[in-house]
Amino acid sequence: MDPGSLPAVAGLGTAVPPLRISQADSLAFILANFRIREGTKSLYRRVMSHPGVAFRHVALAEPAEIMETDLDRIHARFQRWAVTLGAEALTRALAAAGKTPEELGFLATTTCTGTLCPGLSSYLAESCGLARGLAAVDLVGMGCGAALPALRQADSWVRTHPQGTAAVVAAEICTAAMFDGDSADLVISNSIFGDGAAAAVVGAPAAGRVSPRLVDFASATYPEWRESLRFRTEGGRLRNVLARDVPARAGEAVPALVRELLGRHSLAPDGVGHWLLHPGGANVLDAARDGLGVPEERLAASRRILRDYGNMSSPSCLFVLQEEIATSPPRAGELGVLAAFGAGFSVHAALVRFE
Repeated sequence: MDPGSLPAVAGLGTAVPPLRISQADSLAFILANFRIREGTKSLYRRVMSHPGVAFRHVALAEPAEIMETDLDRIHARFQRWAVTLGAEALTRALAAAGKTPEELGFLATTTCTGTLCPGLSSYLAESCGLARGLAAVDLVGMGCGAALPALRQADSWVRTHPQGTAAVVAAEICTAAMFDGDSADLVISNSIFGDGAAAAVVGAPAAGRVSPRLVDFASATYPEWRESLRFRTEGGRLRNVLARDVPARAGEAVPALVRELLGRHSLAPDGVGHWLLHPGGANVLDAARDGLGVPEERLAASRRILRDYGNMSSPSCLFVLQEEIATSPPRAGELGVLAAFGAGFSVHAALVRFE
């Protein structure tokens, strides 16, 4: 297919809650309020002194709200903020694409940090004034990598509706799954995850604008690694499971999938100019970089998003794409790879060509 006729990411939008908290302030709050052992406090000090994450945005009226234990109130906070941030991100993405809400024909949403039935798409349709005939799907249980399968669904819909417009919204309130404890994986989770939402509009790009055209997608699932990265329910609440081997798993699975995807098009990693990797953590980015043989400077957008926002789960890779376009504007003909991994253990990648 002619690259100029491929569906494009025609507009991007992001949103974060207004409360921005530094790692130093987060650490002070945790040490003062969490019921944890001295050894756990020492681990928090080591983890949160790492420069990889400096700030996070959190969907809280005030930090003390994180201590809430009532399940109904926690869920209400998740729902309120997921809808609010998702609607803000979608509104901005539609404006960037020059589209009205009524023009949207397909919507795929992702979230894993809470449960809604009907799904997030129902609430966004109401909040954003989307058309009654909208086709919508809600992807759940896919974790941090979910935006790419959702983008794949939007791409497929546009290919069968060439004059249509689709969108993806990824919204995560990671703080709704945060609670105290002495487990090392809780320390890591509480130290790196933040809240946010991102949206991408897929269709024909605005005239005269270099936009990422969606060339191809790939995914892989490793159920034998399921216990390394997942949510489980503990005391009725979602609790993140984040094993120590996650960076190694990502460092193996992400390069393998990306090489497979590039190989379909007779490409190698050194032919890719823009690397848009999920900022799952500093060690994760290190492992993916080394596995792919990518120069560190090519990960600048991922590092900045991790530093300024933490790991926001599924919206993160769309934040990275927006950051890359803003700070290192791609030229026509250049290639990019988006890659993310998530619960399961699953890994996803997309090849884009800027045209």
